[in-house]
Amino acid sequence: MGLKNTEDFKKVVEVFKTRDNFVLASHVNPEGDSIGSQLAVYQILRALGKKAVIVNQMCVPDNLKFLPDAGCVTPDLPKDFSPETVIILDCPVLDRVGNIKRLIEERHFVVNVDHHISNEFFGEVNWVEKEASSVGEMIFYLIKEVGLKIDLDMAKVIYAAIVTDTGRFNYDNTRPATHRVVSELIEAGVRPKIMYSEIFEKKSAVEIRLLGKTLSTLKLDANGQIAYMSLTRSMYEEEGVDFVSTDEFINFPRSIKGVEVSIFFKENSEIEQKINVSFRSRGRVDVNVVASFFGGGGHAQVSGCVLDSPLEDAQKKVIKKVKEILTHLNR
Repeated sequence: MGLKNTEDFKKVVEVFKTRDNFVLASHVNPEGDSIGSQLAVYQILRALGKKAVIVNQMCVPDNLKFLPDAGCVTPDLPKDFSPETVIILDCPVLDRVGNIKRLIEERHFVVNVDHHISNEFFGEVNWVEKEASSVGEMIFYLIKEVGLKIDLDMAKVIYAAIVTDTGRFNYDNTRPATHRVVSELIEAGVRPKIMYSEIFEKKSAVEIRLLGKTLSTLKLDANGQIAYMSLTRSMYEEEGVDFVSTDEFINFPRSIKGVEVSIFFKENSEIEQKINVSFRSRGRVDVNVVASFFGGGGHAQVSGCVLDSPLEDAQKKVIKKVKEILTHLNR
């Protein structure tokens, strides 16, 4: 088994078996691992005869709506649902769940399931596997431990979680154990070619136009070691949308020769002066340090945070911090 934290893993198994009325939540700006792992847990609980709802501040990105049970994700609790247990998945910092935080503040029993090195251990039970490729990979072992067989629906959502959070198996978090898990998912019926097409190749025209507008803001700093770009509220308004999947936007500046850190600033389409910041590193700079400095977190090469400030102020603060780290490394 590719797990290290077996003690808390057993506690989570016990929670699944003994508790009920689950609320499943994750971070704002959901992506493949957050959505995939939530759907996998939802399917587990349903198979165990438990009641569960998935509540996210933001909707499922278009490229993930094909996943089984994606339509079950809702922004609000059903009026007739009385939650007892809250499971937060793929979220190292509690503030990143957005307005779903109110459920935790009501002091329901909280289970924190995550794989980020920056996790703040905010739950009554904290199952954190820092070496796991994704929370989806962790849930794979949970399915087996509670005595269920991995069916095709489960395999699809877990595969989506893994393939997105490993950067299509390109990031350093891709371990031998990751490929062993994926091999079982393929044996369960997952077709990688179809999954790849659905997740990465079916873009809307709006998404491509927004990518073009975002790329037009590309700037370099620190002698070409930092590349950053921005997606503004006005760009959303020009396209008549308030949300599209932008997970892959940051990969473009990251691919520029000589760039050590790429940064993507995205203005919140609904809340003024709230900036979502994504980081990618080639390896020299630990961007988790940068994200954590601003109240976020993640991994050494992939991290994020949210700043409450105008876009230009956010850019100045973040770039200043990255340049400080680069200056220290370049000495």
